[in-house]
Amino acid sequence: LLAGIGIGVAIDGGPAGPEATTVLASAELDAFPGWDAVGSATVEQDAAGERTIRVDLAADVPEGEVREVWLIRGDASGLVSLGLMDGDTARLVVPAGIDLDEYPLVDVSAEPVDGDPAHSGDSIVRGELRTA
Repeated sequence: LLAGIGIGVAIDGGPAGPEATTVLASAELDAFPGWDAVGSATVEQDAAGERTIRVDLAADVPEGEVREVWLIRGDASGLVSLGLMDGDTARLVVPAGIDLDEYPLVDVSAEPVDGDPAHSGDSIVRGELRTA
């Protein structure tokens, strides 16, 4: 039995195989006033060095709006859109040039579908990334 498990892990790649990732940071995402939401975010890095952020968020937005994930500077002087959520979970690429020490806040906003790429100012949840 143990030999079979060992062979299966070797074939699969096991925990240290090519699909292995390292958790770099995580955050609990707290709801803003007026929102009934619970969320979390985890930043992972794969063996090739690509960083992704997994955001889990249970929150409904009004009809005609979408949920957008942002990284924000600690002093709120700058922000970077990572993309839109499709469902309650999203896995988005963190751009290579982004320093997470400089952009430690994860924010999910409700955005009208109006073609304006700027943050709407209507944040659903936000939290600070903590090193794993």
